[in-house]
Amino acid sequence: MSILLLSIFAPVIVFPAIIFLSKKWRRALMLAYIAGLLFLAFFLLSGVELGSYTLLSDSAFQQETNLTLFSFSEHPYSKIAGFGFLFVGAIGLLYGLDVSKPSEQAVSLGAIASAIGVCFADNFLTFLFFWETLTLTTAALVFLRKTPHAVRMAYRMLFFSLASGFSLLVGIVLQYNATGTFELMYPEAGLFFFILGIGIKTAFLPLHFWVPWGYPSANFPCSVLLAALCTKVGVYAVARVLPASPFINIMGACMAIFAVTMALLQSDLRRLLSYHIISQVGYMVAAVGLGMSLSVDGGLLHLVNHMIYKALLFMSAGALIYTVGTENLHELHQHPPKEEKGSSALWRALPVAFIGALVGALAISGTPPFNGYVSKYLIKHAVHGINPAEALLMIASVGTALSFSKFVYFGFIKARAVVQRKLTFSMQAAIVVLSATCLITGIWPQILSPVLPHNSSLDVYSADGVQTALLLVVLGIVVFVLLARVLEKGISLSFPVSVNVAVKSTFSVTYDNMLIGFNAFKNTAYRYVFGFMQKLDYKPGKDRISLFVNIANIDFNVLILMAMLGVALVFLFYLQFGHFSAGI
Repeated sequence: MSILLLSIFAPVIVFPAIIFLSKKWRRALMLAYIAGLLFLAFFLLSGVELGSYTLLSDSAFQQETNLTLFSFSEHPYSKIAGFGFLFVGAIGLLYGLDVSKPSEQAVSLGAIASAIGVCFADNFLTFLFFWETLTLTTAALVFLRKTPHAVRMAYRMLFFSLASGFSLLVGIVLQYNATGTFELMYPEAGLFFFILGIGIKTAFLPLHFWVPWGYPSANFPCSVLLAALCTKVGVYAVARVLPASPFINIMGACMAIFAVTMALLQSDLRRLLSYHIISQVGYMVAAVGLGMSLSVDGGLLHLVNHMIYKALLFMSAGALIYTVGTENLHELHQHPPKEEKGSSALWRALPVAFIGALVGALAISGTPPFNGYVSKYLIKHAVHGINPAEALLMIASVGTALSFSKFVYFGFIKARAVVQRKLTFSMQAAIVVLSATCLITGIWPQILSPVLPHNSSLDVYSADGVQTALLLVVLGIVVFVLLARVLEKGISLSFPVSVNVAVKSTFSVTYDNMLIGFNAFKNTAYRYVFGFMQKLDYKPGKDRISLFVNIANIDFNVLILMAMLGVALVFLFYLQFGHFSAGI
């Protein structure tokens, strides 16, 4: 366990180094960090027993209160989730190696470490600490884009995440009052608050809005990591903390069918992918909500598979943003610059990104022999005969194939644009690695057997299983062919409604006035607060102190985040080392 803790606490040292180092040395450090994460991922995959570990256990605070602030242990569910965060986190960092800002790279390290910390937390105190550091770091990844839209979406995402943490805190307090312990276990009290807090992070309906708000608003390399971290930590928490129940099972099935429908209506690739995250998380929630060995194995295996192919799909969408400057399907195919010099079909101009999109689309649709087929096979067998979850997941599978036919056809095959710059080597390498992983873990799923919690059989290539999977995929493609013209024009959710202003109710007028007043107050407060913050903002120069340090990397907002995390760490270390008595 002690070696695994390097991935959790290394960012404390590496974080400031990434901010201050020059480009050459920062790149070398990031490559070393990526190699370290990959080593730890395969270390978990080797089937090693991790045991437990308590950091700074011999302290006055721990001895007098019997509370441990940093306690970690292996759980049957933690190894498979931890492998996914380590492996996909490393490839996500590789993807953004040459295109991410130093501040984004530094914060990304903290986000990955926080997700791993949640996985291996041994008690609710450690669990909540890393849950909240994940909240801060993922919201910061959106905020660091610094466009007005990104800032608004970051605050919305942060509001939902803080509400999640507060609800979880209330549940933990109630649990402690009932049991007298912070042991990480199924709640005996405060279950509603646990469901609410974890449900927000997992994007339970109707608490899902932050996903399509936040994920498409970040810079495209950050979106890759967001897709791999936030909701997946929520799924792990559902399996680890919430008891199985029909409510969770049905909630997952409803998420799958609702979100796949919303995804079909999107014209921006990352919004489409964001809704599909909710849909695929629905499969996981429906599976772990059953509580059976097969369903839990299927749900958690789908968690890892989804991290892989969803990160791959976000990488392909990011490739379009980077090379042609847009991810809007209508801009790519409705008015193609056929006469413009240098324009070409994107599947020819960007073959690596096209292959990544195609492999990701086949994997998420559950097409054999890709990895999505394996985990969906387990889930479908686990929910067989369970109504209405089985029917809803089947319909969602058809919708997935339909919407990703739209993704590939309009985003790459029919799309034409002028390629303004080439993909970097690290971006192409990341896409190739994840594409190969989708295929390898689909053909040989036994590779992941060492981290499977209940050791379910992964002999999934039966004639019936392959036939059913292909039938659902072909049905989705056929529906796409029939609806292609409609989807090309776009589907509008707006309806012509005539409203006579003269007969508006008093309530409606009052509501409108209240809304106008609230918006005016909010804008005024925002202007004054951020005006003050801008006066404090450091405007770095271009001079280098040395070949090793570049102060131009300094970002005021990242320093604020570092200060917040530093205060929390100083307080916790004070409790560990400082004098603590009942009289304090």
